Amino acid sequence: MYAKPFFTVVLSEIILSLQNSRVKELVKLRESPRRRRELGLFPIEGLREIEVGINAERNFTEVYFCPSFFRKRGEDILLHRFNETEAELFELGKDAFAKSSYRETPDGVMALARTFDLQPSRLSLGVNPLVLVLDEVEKPGNLGAVLRSAEAFGVDAVLLSDAAVDFFNPNVIRSSQGLSLRMPVAVGSKTESLDFLRAHNLRICGSGSKNAVPFWEGDFTNGVALLLGSEREGLGSFWIENQDESLVIPMSGSAGSLNLSVSAACFLSEAARQRCSQ
Repeated sequence: MYAKPFFTVVLSEIILSLQNSRVKELVKLRESPRRRRELGLFPIEGLREIEVGINAERNFTEVYFCPSFFRKRGEDILLHRFNETEAELFELGKDAFAKSSYRETPDGVMALARTFDLQPSRLSLGVNPLVLVLDEVEKPGNLGAVLRSAEAFGVDAVLLSDAAVDFFNPNVIRSSQGLSLRMPVAVGSKTESLDFLRAHNLRICGSGSKNAVPFWEGDFTNGVALLLGSEREGLGSFWIENQDESLVIPMSGSAGSLNLSVSAACFLSEAARQRCSQ
């Protein structure tokens, strides 16, 4: 049985009904990119993910919890931190939380936060930056996994070119383990993305076109943008025509290609190796 919290949590309401308007709104925000855009809100679920959001100073508006799902990993301490903010706290019954959750095994904590600016102009790059460009990425799980690798290997910024996936999709947050909330990311058209890269004098290294050389022969030691194409089509003609160098991951097996997140990890690990060797 769950013990009463050591800290006092200031509740706005206890919600048990599955027909409650807040429960219905949580479901809409979970499932609908359009609704997220209309309200300027997106859901974040999970103790670890919410902690990342707090540390990244994201603007939380509402917090929902259900003690029946707690795993005694510091949920009370997390909720107590919201007492000092303007976020409203709501306790949900077990069925209401399960309906609102997008996880098979929830840990009893979710929140709503305000969406934030994703314009390329907001990105600030230092000297010799490493920028990852993803063109027409479609799958939220892949995007989240790539963001984890980007954070792990020291990428300075991620640029989503003509993205087919909503950056605020809950599965992006989940598969990135919340790192999407603190990773510098921008979304723009192909032209906007190219203009940004050229304005910062970045050398553009793309993947998988003709005359490509093995990726470990690429030079990632100076300011560079690493460009990866969509899961289905790879790089289109726009980027092939505008890249400075083409790289490939040599493969000896019968697989035609690698998963986007795996490809990104290969390129980024080599970039990190070269930069650490300087």
